[in-house]
Amino acid sequence: MKRKRKYRVVHRLLVLPLLVLLYLCGTVGYYFLPWSVRQSVYKVSPDLDRTLRLKGFRIMEGWDGLGLWGRDCRAAIESGQRGDHAYGGYPVSARGLNVLENKGYVAGYSESLRNPRWVLYRVFNMPVMESGKRPGFRTDRRTRAEVSPRDYVRSGYDRGHMAPNYAIATRYGRDGQRETFLMSNIIPQTPRINRYIWKDLEMRVANRYGRYFGEVWVVTGPVFEEPVGRLGSGVAIPSAYYKILLDEAGGRLRTKAFLVAADCPPYMRIKTQLVSIDRIEALTGLDFFPELSQEAQSKLESKPAGRLWPWLLPALRHR
Repeated sequence: MKRKRKYRVVHRLLVLPLLVLLYLCGTVGYYFLPWSVRQSVYKVSPDLDRTLRLKGFRIMEGWDGLGLWGRDCRAAIESGQRGDHAYGGYPVSARGLNVLENKGYVAGYSESLRNPRWVLYRVFNMPVMESGKRPGFRTDRRTRAEVSPRDYVRSGYDRGHMAPNYAIATRYGRDGQRETFLMSNIIPQTPRINRYIWKDLEMRVANRYGRYFGEVWVVTGPVFEEPVGRLGSGVAIPSAYYKILLDEAGGRLRTKAFLVAADCPPYMRIKTQLVSIDRIEALTGLDFFPELSQEAQSKLESKPAGRLWPWLLPALRHR
């Protein structure tokens, strides 16, 4: 009798991890299946296909976020480079930009494209992370373009923040939050990017990196490739969006950069969008971190990072 009970206990202990393993393998395996294989499932049940893909995607995103291995782009820290919003100076452009300084961020605005070319901001830890109700979008009268929120109505594009509402509101309060709704901080962004992969990246930076790494400097903006399309109002439409992160960690600088195409498919892991800063410079014509030495720029910009920054151990130490 005792042996039977012991057998049942052991059996139950083995069944649960086996079921978990089967679930993980099944959802992750389905996520990697090509469309030619998934198509038959989609035809029968689109909701099932979407659910399985989403589950597998979230598991892989969690795994990528651990950052267990992969190279980091690192260089020695150079004195005097830290700023409230920029590290290593404002990006340099061959074309003149209207530099707009705000409480929570700085924007390099192109009057001809009617878009910011770059936006700089810094995230850091706060004891309480609170953001108020979203204010309305408004025209920035400091610009000659004076883009209106109405310029985006029925355009098919979202009004995409470059300095994010949440990240700035939680660090700089209500006044900083209002500034993020100036149209000089806004670009046309496809809804499936703005509401999913881009939002996830912004929240990762605000909630994980900014809280657990002390300070992280961010450079973000659009990429325009010829021929440049435009909204009816003349606002240029980007072909991609970039975000560059810089952090001081372990007594050294480290960077990583993301490039997300406007037509990026759904359930795309953000790790797969890692690129070198040099590539973004080639696409945008901008020079990032111009006040750093050439040696540091070469180490930080020439190759893509091989992993997302691991946040779990810093989070445990933080608590």
